[in-house]
Amino acid sequence: MSSYLLNKAMYEATRAENTAAFQHDKAAWLGRYPLSENERNALLGPSFRSLLAQGGLPNLVYRYFRLHGFRAPAWKARLEAEARGRAP
Repeated sequence: MSSYLLNKAMYEATRAENTAAFQHDKAAWLGRYPLSENERNALLGPSFRSLLAQGGLPNLVYRYFRLHGFRAPAWKARLEAEARGRAP
């Protein structure tokens, strides 16, 4: 689809007024965006490496990473684990 929509979905999900609704039902919340199946799967996974590969802006992908409760020091290790196919 459009990297614009992918980035908009991540941006909106990470806005303070939207995080509770997003975390309550991610699939339903993302349903408002006409995303491709690959984009939706990457957002739901989450697969941060896939989000970057599909045109996700690094700063938004990082914010989305933090939204999922990951701590900053885990960023690099998570991307490396995903590259090796070992991320949960």
